[in-house]
Amino acid sequence: MSRDSSARERRSQSGSPAGDRRIADPPVVGVAVVAATYLAVFFQLTNVVGGTARTAAVVAVAGLGGLALAQAVGERTALLLAGAAFVAGLSGYLVAVPESQRALFTVRSVALDILALSTGLSVLRLALADVWVLAVVPVPTFLVGYFAGRGRHVAAATVAGGTLGFLVLTGDADTGAAVAGVVGIALAVGLSTLSTPGRRRGHAGTFAVVVAAMVVASATVTVIPAGAAAPLGIDRGTTSLESSLSGDDELEVIGSTRLSPEVRYTVESPIERNWHTGAYDTYTGDGWVRTGERSALGDSLSGPPGPSESVSVSITAETESTALPAPWKPTAAAASGGGTVELDERGSLRLAEPLEPGEEATVESRVLDADPAALRNASTDYPTAIEERYTQLPESTPDRVGDRTEEIVAAADAESPYEQAAAVEAYLRSEYDYSLTVERPEGDIADAFLFEMDAGYCVYFATTMAAMLRSQGIPTRMETGYTSGQRVGEDEYVVRGQNAHAWVSIYVPDQGWVAFDPTPSDPRDEARQTRLAEARADGAENVDTEASTPNQTLEAGPSTGNPDSLGDESEPSEDGNDSTDPETAEENATNGTENVSEAAISRLEGAEANDVEAPGTSSDSGGGGLVPTPGAETVVYWLLVAALGVAGARRTGLASRASGRVAPVLPRRRGDPAATAERAFADLERLLAGRYRERRPGETPRSYVDAVRTLGADERIETVAAAYERAAYAGSVTREEADAARRAVRRLALERLPLVGRFVR
Repeated sequence: MSRDSSARERRSQSGSPAGDRRIADPPVVGVAVVAATYLAVFFQLTNVVGGTARTAAVVAVAGLGGLALAQAVGERTALLLAGAAFVAGLSGYLVAVPESQRALFTVRSVALDILALSTGLSVLRLALADVWVLAVVPVPTFLVGYFAGRGRHVAAATVAGGTLGFLVLTGDADTGAAVAGVVGIALAVGLSTLSTPGRRRGHAGTFAVVVAAMVVASATVTVIPAGAAAPLGIDRGTTSLESSLSGDDELEVIGSTRLSPEVRYTVESPIERNWHTGAYDTYTGDGWVRTGERSALGDSLSGPPGPSESVSVSITAETESTALPAPWKPTAAAASGGGTVELDERGSLRLAEPLEPGEEATVESRVLDADPAALRNASTDYPTAIEERYTQLPESTPDRVGDRTEEIVAAADAESPYEQAAAVEAYLRSEYDYSLTVERPEGDIADAFLFEMDAGYCVYFATTMAAMLRSQGIPTRMETGYTSGQRVGEDEYVVRGQNAHAWVSIYVPDQGWVAFDPTPSDPRDEARQTRLAEARADGAENVDTEASTPNQTLEAGPSTGNPDSLGDESEPSEDGNDSTDPETAEENATNGTENVSEAAISRLEGAEANDVEAPGTSSDSGGGGLVPTPGAETVVYWLLVAALGVAGARRTGLASRASGRVAPVLPRRRGDPAATAERAFADLERLLAGRYRERRPGETPRSYVDAVRTLGADERIETVAAAYERAAYAGSVTREEADAARRAVRRLALERLPLVGRFVR
């Protein structure tokens, strides 16, 4: 081996000169910030799917292992170890995935999944997301520890930043995490660059401005359309109830919402039910996620395992739509023009290509027709996959949610899951009001609604009921779709955006998914009717079909029967059954329509409804509302923007130039004549310096004024100079002379201001 090769090997083993830096060097602060940020995102994921303790242990071992090996092995060896750990982790994950799902893996499907993760597919949607996190997180953590231990802070920050960037692409890291990552990387790079005192003195100010600009830019611009959250500081208005429920795979619980009276579908059905469009299985604490994949619908699906009725439904799109709202449970579907119908793991249908207005689709459903006694007496021998998937709760869910649920079911003497669900449904309906104007709470939505709120809309009621039942080990899922809408014929219904709704279903062995609706029913119809009447009176477009025009329709009364089994799970790998919801006349029967309580309406009377549209207060397209209170993130964002503006103005000299123009016109407290005259001349100097030239060192005030007069300065500057000379040298300036000097400077300054000058000349 040559001498040069030996030297290179020694450098590789011992690290570069930078590698001799201590782990406590300033740049490690930036590394710690970005590493803590991506780890926090991973722990948020495991909080939802479980395994936080295991993940924390693995992270600790990986990070300490990297530090321990920093001076023991070369970088090539460390990278090989990390690569081997990554391959081993992913192999373990593939082995852990159920065989029924693993059989679907192909090179193409894996490649598409990787692409999907890079364009907004949340990690939570992966099968066994907790195992995936456990397999992946040790690798970057080991490398961050290794590079930080060698003093390679920029390399460590790059690894951590790349990991965080991946989580931003998946949408699991929000804007706040992205901003924190930018700050961490900037600190690591900047503090490494400013490692010498001379550089620190010369560039620290510029570095601070650049970091602030990076933070503002990262919070303002969403580079990846599918990634993370919306930019900070941008108010996009209040989301309609329908749009908040129409997300493909993720449903985030929002605050105040509004109703849309526009017609979406005309449905022809021999039965009146809720029209199911989707279901969610994973509760995140602040929303819901659908896991699994979609596939093309085959010839037909099996119906619910319990007794059922066959129903054929025709759906006509009145606006462009990919959803197929139909009674639960769909068993077959066809779109006009032969469009492809897709099926997800929960049996929900969607169209690969949207229906255009006027186009039709047909859905065959089998609607559960179970005897209430059979539901009460059903066993609790749940399929393992169903129980694991639909009893999930975030690890951070407070114990008091389960404690309150136990009190409710005990007071109702409810023993079976069906009876317990009915008891919780009745409790929520009777104890909480309905309102579209709510402030989104911090923390767990179900816990906050149960203990801190007194009103909400369907998403809050359904989310809370699902969490409560899951705390008792009852498989429950969140479901979305539309209520039956306006009845315009014997078997015909007009469905509007304001009919968007959410409810829950519990799994009953040998029967299927049985729906419950915990949202108070009576005020919802009244609110929607008021909203529709106002839209009609305002001449709003697309709120009626020919059949739904007033005085020509048969208005539907309150729905009879449950919000029918909207959620049987077509999952052979989990239970081999499909399920539905019973049509019963029991106390838990619901009409499935949204309302606003009279109390909520009265609270909103007279409010400006721009951001929040309360029924009966504004049209769907605009007009007034409650003034939104900016969130903490928005306030911090705009404070940072302001600070950046001030710092930039000072660094560029813009602040001093602006001060020279504006300061003379600002009102000031009247002082003694000498001070007034001297201040007037100081303001005059700034004005003249900006327009002509600065006063030179050693140049007397009189000489300076005479010089700028030859350059074309206004003769009024003589008045100011004379007052200053009397004040500075004679000490005998009068009040009148000082005030005249001050007025002259103010007028000169006003004449230089844009738009103002033409009015003061």
